[in-house]
Order: sequence, then C-alpha cells, then structure tokens
Amino acid sequence: MEKNKKVIILNSLLVGTIILNLFIFTSRMRFFPWFIEDAWGYLGVFLTAPILIGIYFILRHYHKLQLISNSNKVIPLFVAIASLIIIFLPTTDFLNIVALVINVAMVILVATFLFNHKEKAL
Repeated sequence: MEKNKKVIILNSLLVGTIILNLFIFTSRMRFFPWFIEDAWGYLGVFLTAPILIGIYFILRHYHKLQLISNSNKVIPLFVAIASLIIIFLPTTDFLNIVALVINVAMVILVATFLFNHKEKAL
C-alpha cells in the first residue's frame, strides 16, 4: 500500500478515536441518550488512550520519513495525556468541558490535516 494512503488511513483512525473519546466524555452529560451515571463511562478512556499512543508511534515513524508535519505527529499523544490527566482529577463539569473543547479542537485540526493530505495524494 502506498505510504500516502497509510497516512490517510491513520489520520482517519485518529479522527475516529478522538470522536470516540468525545462520546466518552459526553457520557457524563444527562441530556445525551448515552448518559452513564457515576462516570463509569470514563473507563473507556483506558481503551482509547493506548490506541492513541500507538497511533503516535506510527505517526512518529512517518514524521521521520517526512510524510507528515510535527503537529500531526503530536496530536494523538497530546489527546491521550490530556484525557488521562482529566480522568485522574476529581470529576467536575469544568474538566468535562475542557475535555470536550480539547477533543473538538483536535478533531478539527486532524480533519484539516486529513483533507490536505488527501488533496496531495490525488
């Protein structure tokens, strides 16, 4: 498989994982249908964090080959560490909103990288 296609697939997987992280953090909000009381939904971060860290190591390899930018490489590690820090702090609405803002910003940023990379591949 061509390396550009692999980078596109990795960025798509990264967007999907961050969106899953968004669902996990919104599981604490009562007005969503996937509401889970007592923050048991936050355990899903322990599933997404290793996936994000694995994506980081793969993207680091592609960064060495100069196929992606440095900021694209760092995003999965930043989201994983930020999510884990938020999980280990006492649960508050403010931290939940911070997690949502971080995840939404990173989805937009990775989607921008994804669309730019697709244009280069064509």
